[in-house]
Amino acid sequence: MKIGEWKQQEYKEIDSLEAYLLQYQNEWNDTKEIRSNKWRKYFFVCFVITILIAIFAPQFFWIGLIVVAYFAGSLFSLLRQNAKTIRKISEHKKQLQLVRLLRNFETSPFTQNSDGNTQ
Repeated sequence: MKIGEWKQQEYKEIDSLEAYLLQYQNEWNDTKEIRSNKWRKYFFVCFVITILIAIFAPQFFWIGLIVVAYFAGSLFSLLRQNAKTIRKISEHKKQLQLVRLLRNFETSPFTQNSDGNTQ
């Protein structure tokens, strides 16, 4: 395999990794939207049920506290998971950009060979 073919193969691998990362990011955004919509729906239903219970049976006010605590914890979990994933995606994008820049630097006309001479 010639050097040019080898470099083209590396560029194809970088491009395929970027495409895979973009696909993963799109899938993540879609599932995030589904999860957040589901969370909102469950929260609304539980909130209405809790208010009805509080109106008709005030001695069970503590159920409202449990519902609020549960949904606060689940919201925190969703936000934390979202932050972690977004951070990982941005780190991978930066790494791919760095690899691409390093590959471009290696192919620049001013790189030095092992003797220390410029090519």
